[in-house]
Amino acid sequence: MAILVTGGTGFIGQRLIPLLGKALITSRNPSTAAGKFEGLPVDILQWTPTNQPLTLDPDTRVDGVINLMGESIADGRWDSAKKKRIRESRVDGTRALIDGLKILKQPPKFFVSTSAIGYYGDCGDNILTEEALPGKGFLSDVCVEWEQVTQEASQLGMRVSIIRVGIVLGLGGGALDGMLPIFKKGLGGRLGNGKQWISWIHIDDLVQLFHWAAVNDSVQGAFNGTAPEPVTNATLTAELASALRKPAVLPVPRFAVRLKFGEFADSLFESQRVSSEKACDQGFSFKYQKLNDCLTDLLPSR
Repeated sequence: MAILVTGGTGFIGQRLIPLLGKALITSRNPSTAAGKFEGLPVDILQWTPTNQPLTLDPDTRVDGVINLMGESIADGRWDSAKKKRIRESRVDGTRALIDGLKILKQPPKFFVSTSAIGYYGDCGDNILTEEALPGKGFLSDVCVEWEQVTQEASQLGMRVSIIRVGIVLGLGGGALDGMLPIFKKGLGGRLGNGKQWISWIHIDDLVQLFHWAAVNDSVQGAFNGTAPEPVTNATLTAELASALRKPAVLPVPRFAVRLKFGEFADSLFESQRVSSEKACDQGFSFKYQKLNDCLTDLLPSR
């Protein structure tokens, strides 16, 4: 298959693209992108999503689309400009992508897009299936609008799947990138009382989930991209500290996190106990179901 991938140079994309075979990757900086995929059967197409619709030749073969683009929510303080970029990169970017696909003589068969469990907002101990209602707040609103735009791809005859991604654990990106330096110094600790639920996923399982959604014709609609066994924030920090043989004693108050991250800090204290039962029921198998197994794989020196 020839698969068009947006956001392919990111943490998820760089691990997914080697599984796809031939791929067409969009990038703002094609020369930089090409260096990340040397030796792979990929073509790089220059595109800045918020400036214009994707430009394709009508005869371009695109069997399917995997949409991974989006401004990082954890990189830098949230101010009005940052929040604008977060929304535009997801909502307007996805709309520009779909508009560009309309010119193709043969539309793609599938459109797999990322979303986020931020869709659900703060839900305490409630178990969240894909049928749960969206929450309130900036991230929830963005996810709702993002998914609504994504569903417009079905009007072109594409099978649409949406992966609501949880806290991604892996080396070289994701949540551990920010956590490891602090925990290695013995300065890590739970956030607040640590009772909020963290729905995590190993990067390898997440990549396989996107691939599964792309190649299976029966996979349609929203799916939670989280491991089967979420943990509390207190458990996550305790197990990470244990893996590194470091203490994690002092709780981190909300005001301290807000000083560094601004409004984004509030989302770190939200509780989202997300179920992956739907993906499992439809045949997806998680390699890393328990946090202990995930951390043992990522931090083998344990």
